[in-house]
Amino acid sequence: MASMTPNPEALDLKAGPSWSSFEQFRSQGAKALDSVRGGAIATLQTKTGQYRILAESDFQALLGLARDAERLRVGLRVVVKAVRVVQNHPDSDSLSLLSEAVAVLGELPELPARGNFTPLAPEGLEVEEDLEVILDGAQISRPLDLRE
Repeated sequence: MASMTPNPEALDLKAGPSWSSFEQFRSQGAKALDSVRGGAIATLQTKTGQYRILAESDFQALLGLARDAERLRVGLRVVVKAVRVVQNHPDSDSLSLLSEAVAVLGELPELPARGNFTPLAPEGLEVEEDLEVILDGAQISRPLDLRE
């Protein structure tokens, strides 16, 4: 399992290609997605709405950052509640609770983000000998793949 820590400085998202209809996007085939790499975010406008398309690594980095932001939000809420307890009950136990809440918030580790996924492979697949089964995705012909 490959993992990397999301780095906000390294996440340099920029506008990528744009398609004004699904038909325009579909007609370009798989090569339409070739330019959606390395921080490029494509835009697809359809009758039902506008959609953003981004590479898996960018999605994982954004997901990791969003989870970190949520964990910080929850952690800060705990600290704020501990501050209110200290305001209402300024004793050593309340101050200890506040200091522990602040210390825990500072020690929250960053969540990893996956850079890629290992391909799925069937386990224990039993196939009749006279059937042709292709398990390698690169060997499967794709009629709509316009790459030469």
